[in-house]
Amino acid sequence: MSTKHIAKAHDHFFRKMMSEKEVACDFFKTHLPEDILAVADLTSLELQSSSYIDDVRKESIADMLFKTVVDGHKAYLYLLVDHQSRPDELMPFRLLKYLCNVIDQNLKETGSKRIPLILPIVVYHGKQPWNYSNAINDLVDAPEELVDAYFLKPFTLLDLNKIDDTELRRNTWAAVMELTMKHIFARDMLPSLQEIIPLVRNLARSDGKILAEVVLTYILDRGEVSDKDAFINLVKTNLSPDIGEKIMSTFAEHFRDEWMQQGLQEGMQQGMQQGMQQEREQIAERLLKENEDPARVAELTGLPLDKITELKQNLH
Repeated sequence: MSTKHIAKAHDHFFRKMMSEKEVACDFFKTHLPEDILAVADLTSLELQSSSYIDDVRKESIADMLFKTVVDGHKAYLYLLVDHQSRPDELMPFRLLKYLCNVIDQNLKETGSKRIPLILPIVVYHGKQPWNYSNAINDLVDAPEELVDAYFLKPFTLLDLNKIDDTELRRNTWAAVMELTMKHIFARDMLPSLQEIIPLVRNLARSDGKILAEVVLTYILDRGEVSDKDAFINLVKTNLSPDIGEKIMSTFAEHFRDEWMQQGLQEGMQQGMQQGMQQEREQIAERLLKENEDPARVAELTGLPLDKITELKQNLH
């Protein structure tokens, strides 16, 4: 008999039994921690459909997901049944992936920005004893004190908006990047650029010509510069001719596209205005043909009286 066939038999048996609410409630009353049981409403226990499970995991041999309520909040009880004859040392990592998938699916379905509580339980009934750790921290290849202090802990937030420019300028290379990112959304980046450009110059002198070009191209592409002549002067005055020429080329191309887009919009607006003018004149001509008083036609169409007089003369 194949291993796959045996696994399916184990899977079928476990699913059949746990699909009965009485069995599931009794199972969780026995194996859930006491502090969870004290605030969990197992009467609300609801087995999620197999299609839902299939969407959130592709690798596990068998798993079941139960929705419940814990302390008034929606929560999940996640069961993963390992039918392998020997334990899986990477089970904590596998479980973490499955839980992330469940969370992701829940966020998509609910549209919420809050993550539900999920309590995982691994059921193992293999022939060999389970001698591996069930903590994912024990899988990390690093000093234990560093793992305990930093692994899966709150992330480090670097909010550039809350760091003073003087502090950012302390670094030679990273300062250019951080200051540019901090001020890129300013209404006018020219004042900040006047402080950044000396750093760009130093960067270019330190074999960072390509990075200097990257910085200025980014500012052109995403920043707002009120005085384009002042921008050109800054580049010409502070940077070497080879970098300056390349940036000027990018500058010309950038604003050529901007001017073309602006001209296109103005042309469209002018065309619409001309179309409206022609339409008003056509209405005026029809009214004049019906012997409507010119003053009345001017009032109805919004055209000046001398224009109405001209149209009337043309009709005759």
